[in-house]
Amino acid sequence: MKTYNKLILLLIVLGLFSSCKKFVEGYEKNPNGIDFTVTEQELTATMLENQFFQKADGMRLAMMWMNQATGVHRQLKTLDNWNNATGTNFNNVWNEGYLTMTHADLVIKQSDESGNIVMRGLGKLYKAWAGGQMASLWGDIPFSQINDYDQYPNPEYDLQADVFSQVQTLLDEAIDDLNSGTGKINNERDFYFSGMTYNWVKIAHGLKAKFYLHTKQYTEAFNEAAQGPSSVTEDLYAHFDSSTDQPYSVWNPMFQFLYQRAGDYDASQAYTTNKLFGSNGRNNGKTTDTRVDYNYSGNNLNNSSGENKAGKFFGDMPMITYGEMLLIQTEATLRNSPDATGIANALTYYNTYRALLASGEYNGGYDAGQFDAYDAADFDAGGMENSDNIDPVKAFFREIFEERYVFFIGDYEAYVDFARSFNDSMVPQYMRLHYETDGSSPNVGQQLYAGQPLRFIYPQVEKDANDNFPGMVDIDVPLPIYQSNN
Repeated sequence: MKTYNKLILLLIVLGLFSSCKKFVEGYEKNPNGIDFTVTEQELTATMLENQFFQKADGMRLAMMWMNQATGVHRQLKTLDNWNNATGTNFNNVWNEGYLTMTHADLVIKQSDESGNIVMRGLGKLYKAWAGGQMASLWGDIPFSQINDYDQYPNPEYDLQADVFSQVQTLLDEAIDDLNSGTGKINNERDFYFSGMTYNWVKIAHGLKAKFYLHTKQYTEAFNEAAQGPSSVTEDLYAHFDSSTDQPYSVWNPMFQFLYQRAGDYDASQAYTTNKLFGSNGRNNGKTTDTRVDYNYSGNNLNNSSGENKAGKFFGDMPMITYGEMLLIQTEATLRNSPDATGIANALTYYNTYRALLASGEYNGGYDAGQFDAYDAADFDAGGMENSDNIDPVKAFFREIFEERYVFFIGDYEAYVDFARSFNDSMVPQYMRLHYETDGSSPNVGQQLYAGQPLRFIYPQVEKDANDNFPGMVDIDVPLPIYQSNN
């Protein structure tokens, strides 16, 4: 009898357990668990951290040293001379880059554990993006051993060329993962493309093109740019919501800086306002460049907003775009065929780019200006873009670099362009000179500051924390992969 009663009790308990299991089925996952929402939260953190890495402290320094802005008062007046920069000035931007990669590694790890291969691909994309950008600015950096403190408490520095190789491999893996169809990107957490993997594959190819250009692998850069964003609807912009009515946390970092540190940083001696957009600058019979209004407001950077238009430093800012892909294709085509045929072929991409400008793209809603198509004859000796009678190929390269210099106001690319080709004969001297506040002619051949800003300086926080720190390197020392050119 006792045995019978125990059997009945056991059956009842098993029945209740089965019923309870059915009752909670589908709800048993902890919403705070690693396989449920943490990956999505880390994705948001990765995206936001990357925005600040790309568009905050480091960008301000790069703009100032490329004569796209001017340090006027207090610390910025001192830093206007790049020779005064020290490791402490790079603590924030270094941390922003590594925080981006740390969040990205968590996305990769958690996606692996949950089997979300598509999300893992996005994590790899962001790690590669931050790592490639840091290699472009600092050269040799810790990369292969980061974010494994137990095994590598003092990560070794990878050679710059090795970092770029790892970055390209990681982007290939990201593309494969994004195309796998296994898993998905949460459309609410993805505040850029609402989970559309197609767009992220395009961005991955765009990043590959960017970093191949940095390493002077021009055929690869061209091929990847052809697979990158192919219309303005596929462009990736950093999203900000700047307004004095909004909390600081959503402001464009430049908007916030200019709002809180008014008068410290402006464009009073920037080449871009005083020369590049003037009647004796880039304007000619086929070009009326109005982008000065998008980028600047008088002697200040434009962080204002009006009806149907906004300055570049008010809200959203371009990061990876169709316009950039066309510029890469233009340069890569001419690099691979530096002759009359190359000029003709490169103009196909460059005139497509100019047509975008003529339609008003990349100008924040301001007047589109005039950007008629160029002919090869415009770069011949005595032509519209070659009044000083230099070699036509060099004249076209000069045009490409001037255009990139304007297009990448508010971006690291202008700084990287200078680092990778400042000593080539086709690069004009404008990046080496400061211009007078009234816009008068510069003192040609006389630099305001000694040397050239060719890299970012390793930060003090890294020197203090990593036993494998290789030692400080001066700002005017070329990056490793460019040293053979100097």
